[in-house]
Amino acid sequence: MNFIILAIDHGWQMKAYARETPEIEAAKQTFQAVITRLAGEAAIGMICEESDPRHLSLAQEFAYNHNPRIPWKNIIMSGQERLEAGIYDALLNRESHCVEEPPGSGYFRTVDHRIPEDDIREQFFSRECTQAAEAHNANPVLVLCGDMHVDALRHKLEAEGHGATANHDLIPRRYWQ
Repeated sequence: MNFIILAIDHGWQMKAYARETPEIEAAKQTFQAVITRLAGEAAIGMICEESDPRHLSLAQEFAYNHNPRIPWKNIIMSGQERLEAGIYDALLNRESHCVEEPPGSGYFRTVDHRIPEDDIREQFFSRECTQAAEAHNANPVLVLCGDMHVDALRHKLEAEGHGATANHDLIPRRYWQ
């Protein structure tokens, strides 16, 4: 199986449900264009996405409306699954710091710190993606996840014998360490 892992910013992956800034609207348009391009160029057989299940994601809507329809799978780890894996509290209390972006603007952005429990989530993502792809006989699979997880997920998929590429093109600045 082959996986194309695209780094996303969770701030612009969801379908608008309130008024948005021009910057967010532009990021969403770029994101949609990339998904459309990848679906055509790579003949994507499935989309797996780390996504808030309370809202419709842009990729989810794209997959549903595509002709023919592209299977879509949410690979987020639920609160119950995090609890059962013993990582709920660690993820809830993740260390982070803030940076002013851009400097002098008065706008701050959180920078999350990687913790060992991220490895457990990425293993979960890998398992969910491969099981879903096998169930749908899908190849290649487009995987959308936060930038922090892309390279670790690629390594896990490759270690399982799959082809995997990582794409960070949509993320101009890393907000994790």
